Amino acid sequence: MKIKFLGGAEEVGRLAIKIEDKQSRIMVDYGIEPEKPPEYPLPPEKVDDIFVTHAHLDHTGALPVYYHSYSANLHATAMTANSIVPILKDSLKIMNLENYTKMYNEDDISNLFNSLVTANYGEPFEVGNLTAKAYSAGHIPGSSMWWFEDSKSFMITGDLYTRDTNLLKGAKPVKTDILIMESTYAGRDHEDREEVIKRLKDSIKETIDNGGKVILPTFAIGRTQEMVMILRDMNYTIYVDGMGNSISRIYMDTPGFLKDPKMFRKSMGRVIQVRNNRMRKEALEEADIIITTSGMLDGGPVLGYIDALSQDPKSAIFLTGYQVDGTNGRSLMENGTIKIAGATIKPAMKVDFFDLSAHAGHSDLVKFIKEIDPETIVLCHGDQREKLQEAIPEYNFVLPFNGHEFEL
Repeated sequence: MKIKFLGGAEEVGRLAIKIEDKQSRIMVDYGIEPEKPPEYPLPPEKVDDIFVTHAHLDHTGALPVYYHSYSANLHATAMTANSIVPILKDSLKIMNLENYTKMYNEDDISNLFNSLVTANYGEPFEVGNLTAKAYSAGHIPGSSMWWFEDSKSFMITGDLYTRDTNLLKGAKPVKTDILIMESTYAGRDHEDREEVIKRLKDSIKETIDNGGKVILPTFAIGRTQEMVMILRDMNYTIYVDGMGNSISRIYMDTPGFLKDPKMFRKSMGRVIQVRNNRMRKEALEEADIIITTSGMLDGGPVLGYIDALSQDPKSAIFLTGYQVDGTNGRSLMENGTIKIAGATIKPAMKVDFFDLSAHAGHSDLVKFIKEIDPETIVLCHGDQREKLQEAIPEYNFVLPFNGHEFEL
């Protein structure tokens, strides 16, 4: 089996894995690094089938680039397929607004969806000489670990989370001979999730009690919905703005993926969804909490809210997700500054970070490996992969690099 990473080997983001044997040519994911402008993986190479682990842009954002030049069957869960639709169209809109080099067009997005074949968790199907099967990765609704078997088995985890959240049950180990696994948090463990949630709620209460408002920048896919459920028992006025509202409707309309769909629907009934500029002005007056995209502060409604409240020291910005180098969110955490409409400002608002990552931490990754006990582990999607290798040296590890083809 020949494996070549077109992206995402020794880095977090833009994952793209090409796998080839005597009878099958497949690719798993084809994403971008969501910087300004976005960084793309190596140019696409012709395959017969593409498997998508989940809808985040660092795993899907370059897919239309592939379909600009080639065709292939596209395999994803119904939830992932439905979630990809708005984010790819939004990316195209941003590409046009920011005058980035146009890498694809609407026809390429149409070609992508015309190639779609939906998969159900645990149901095997044949692709060339391979048997393929999707298992929940626990990362966001619809996320998949893709397992394949010929004479031996191999599995690509995509982004992985092994603990239960409000939205999902954690991923369970699946026996496989070769494990191709993300390593985003290799060498780092997360603070206990329940303690983080308690600290977040206490900070929200303190801010509002002191007369301020809380802005919660969130990723549209997964984090917005998790945040709505976390705050469902807090008796505050909550407005939700941005693409997260569209994704929430998809979550409610695509059955079979949420841990507790009834509770999610009830939680969504507790918030006010912002639909226009009039409601944005209303949110600034009436809201205690504003949940809004983008999660890394690089665009979307969040910048308007921060601009309006930037000189209010009673108000707060609470970040809850990974902030990529070069983003506004990383700048705010490290320097206290962000760029809005080309101007660099230093908000007087309180800024804090709460680790609600949907990636498994180091200890959970080690545990996951040991429970599977594979012959070979290929580590990707991380910049400290050697930390896992050092933790369990008794296993056979491969640490590939982008553009280098190797055999297993």
